[in-house]
Amino acid sequence: MKKTFLMTALALSMGSAFAQSSVTLYGVIDTAYQHQTNATATGGTLNAVTSGSISGSRYGFKGKEDLGGGLYSLFTLEAGFNPNDGSRGQGGLAFGRQAFVGLGGDFGQLTVGRQYTPLFEHYGNFDPLWGISNVNESGFYLAYGTFRQNNAVRYAKNIAGVNFAAMHGFGNVSGSTSAGQLNGLQANYTAGPLLVGAAYQKFDVNASSSTNLGSTSNAMIGANYGFGPARVFFNYMDTKLSTGAKSDIATLGVNYEVTPLVGLVGAYYNDKTKSTTNVSGSRNTLALGLTYSLSKRTMVYTYVDRSKQNSGYSATAISAGSDLFGAPTTLTTRSNLMVGVRHAF
Repeated sequence: MKKTFLMTALALSMGSAFAQSSVTLYGVIDTAYQHQTNATATGGTLNAVTSGSISGSRYGFKGKEDLGGGLYSLFTLEAGFNPNDGSRGQGGLAFGRQAFVGLGGDFGQLTVGRQYTPLFEHYGNFDPLWGISNVNESGFYLAYGTFRQNNAVRYAKNIAGVNFAAMHGFGNVSGSTSAGQLNGLQANYTAGPLLVGAAYQKFDVNASSSTNLGSTSNAMIGANYGFGPARVFFNYMDTKLSTGAKSDIATLGVNYEVTPLVGLVGAYYNDKTKSTTNVSGSRNTLALGLTYSLSKRTMVYTYVDRSKQNSGYSATAISAGSDLFGAPTTLTTRSNLMVGVRHAF
């Protein structure tokens, strides 16, 4: 009798605790056919089925528990994958996109683990083609900086209407407090249809890292403004490498809702680089996209872009992360066409 009573009381107490918490399963599956000209330095053409064309395919779990008194706990575990072949993304990590836990309340929100960096979060607000990550032509910002950080502590709070966040990523390297560490800040402010923001981060490369850019600092400023069915975007990022090479990227773009089911997006990118030997280069990209929503969760899309670079661009050291061909070449242009489908759950 006593055992039955204790088991019932325990079950009721656990049910009461669980009633104040929630866990959500979510995900995206995105795949497309891609046709790319000058896909190699010798002019080869690529025809392929690709993953993550508008947004990286993923599945994840989010949880939040009310701890009382305005305090709550939260976690996110998010894994990337490639639906064209079933492989894991982010180098095969179990939860390569995000993996963190934290606490929040009136003091703000503090999270610890593998998290998006200030560069990544800023980029998401001020780039009209955010999410079309499969095509290098729309990935200038991510090519020039670290956008996920392991061992990171992030603090965020709304202060006087300004959404503020700061991050420190530990390098976890014995004998060094700087190798592999990241420090960054970001802030944005909304005034009616206008969103403005700025961010800065500095990453000190770990000698054992696979990055080919070395230590980098990124400073960004952006804005977007909505009027009627349209929203216009502007962003600028200045990147400096410890080697002395640098890049300046400017973006202009627009998203336009033709109907509740049909969307148009257009963007122009200009990237100016300078190498350690003062060789200057430039690259220009024009991109257009069309989406059609079959439902709230499923859309089909098509996307085209064309990039042109000069010989100086392909020779600059900083272009190792973003050069059209990955190596100096006499080719100067590349075009992409994608037709795909995206389903969110």
